Amino acid sequence: MALRLLCLLLIVSLIAGMVPPPAGALITLEEERKIGRDSFDQAMAQIPLVDDPDIVNYVRDLAKQLEAFVPQKPFPFRIYVADLPDLNAFAIPGGYIFMFRGMMTSLESEGELAGVMAHEMGHVWRRHLAKRLQKSTPVNIASLAGLLAGLLLGGVVSPALGQAVTMGSIAGGVQQQLAFSREDEQEADWAAFKTITAAGYPPKEMEKSFHRIWKQEQYLGGDVPVYLRTHPTSPQRIENMANMTRVWGGKPGTYDNHRFMLVQTRLISLYDAEGQAKTILARRRLNDPKDPFPIYGLALLAMRQHQYDMALGFLQALAKYWPNDLYQLRAQGVCLLLMGQNQQAERVLQQALDLRPDDQDSLLALGQAYQREGKLAQARGVLDKLVKLDVTNHAAMYELGVTYGRLGQVGEASLYLGLAFKHRRNYRSARYHLNRAVDQLAGKPQLQQKAQNALEEIDDTADRRKKKKLKEEEEQQGSPGPNWSSLFPALDQPARR
Repeated sequence: MALRLLCLLLIVSLIAGMVPPPAGALITLEEERKIGRDSFDQAMAQIPLVDDPDIVNYVRDLAKQLEAFVPQKPFPFRIYVADLPDLNAFAIPGGYIFMFRGMMTSLESEGELAGVMAHEMGHVWRRHLAKRLQKSTPVNIASLAGLLAGLLLGGVVSPALGQAVTMGSIAGGVQQQLAFSREDEQEADWAAFKTITAAGYPPKEMEKSFHRIWKQEQYLGGDVPVYLRTHPTSPQRIENMANMTRVWGGKPGTYDNHRFMLVQTRLISLYDAEGQAKTILARRRLNDPKDPFPIYGLALLAMRQHQYDMALGFLQALAKYWPNDLYQLRAQGVCLLLMGQNQQAERVLQQALDLRPDDQDSLLALGQAYQREGKLAQARGVLDKLVKLDVTNHAAMYELGVTYGRLGQVGEASLYLGLAFKHRRNYRSARYHLNRAVDQLAGKPQLQQKAQNALEEIDDTADRRKKKKLKEEEEQQGSPGPNWSSLFPALDQPARR
């Protein structure tokens, strides 16, 4: 009883906004932004990302919805989906948040996902990592960024990779040093509670996600999910959230879970190991034969395995539940395209685009169908529209480059092929095509400048990497290394559970 009363008093102080400001001299916002950007660049070179437009747009739309209710935003939130199966999510300085596909496929609703995302936003809002990187450290910003990137990569990808980025012997303690303190977690929980209830999500959904993640630890025993190693939880923390729900409850809210289930199904069918995906989807269909999502997932999985006749069978069954539906029509059109039935694919994809004219996957498939039919002008028009809709869509850039090449427009072909390779981080091929574009586009100064700018960005990236490597070599040769215990004073002891 006394413990519950103490927890309740703590919650009251948190909700009332009486959380004391972080102690110590924090780094400035500009320093934190610089550290975040540099560590983000290093992490991005190693962490694979989900680039499916449906998944990426959904996660970013949800983030925008939540961001509107975050009281303080030291940085704009930038959300990415890591193509990794771990039960994990993390935030780094500067507002960068990574949601892992393993986390998204382990949850059961958009409300649960909103709670996890809002929790990470809470870490950004309260600047928890900035407390680990206080001004008292003698380490410069570049070294801090490298250290943070090494910790992240060691903690969420592989210890060996973390050691390759992090100097010295610190990589061995990655999980302990990444772990947030109990106080940090309580603050982030409070922030998430405030955010999701203001956004209209029932707070019980966040409590459910806590229980789900905690059960994973109990089930796995010593093989604790990464999220629990970097975000220490406990039954007391779960009870605190339950108390917040009971006392304040939040305003009643409902939401449509259709889009979450659609995105989760795409993650399973397109990104999980094929055998695992088949087992999960088949079990879900067996549990509820009338549930359309497993049917949709099995269709996508069959296409991934090049079993196109089987995929069409699933899609025909799906049409009974989703008549005149964008996702059913788009999948059918893409399947027909992969079978070489280009004219039929064009017809079905046009139907999909009648429902949503800016649907990226439908536009890409229609452009490819036009290209294969020799309708190059139509292909160019569709693919150009897609590139303008999404300036990072490297698949559209590549197909547009191929189309321009077939039209005999060498300069434009080289430009878009170069941009496609740049976004794929294939800088050698990108330089070749972009240099060719600069030569070929002499009479088109706007396009020529676009190619020149892309070349300069590649050179800047290479120059930063070179300078960073030289600096690390100098520090390794001329310095005994920073005092890691002073850098992470709150993390010398094992994380409290």
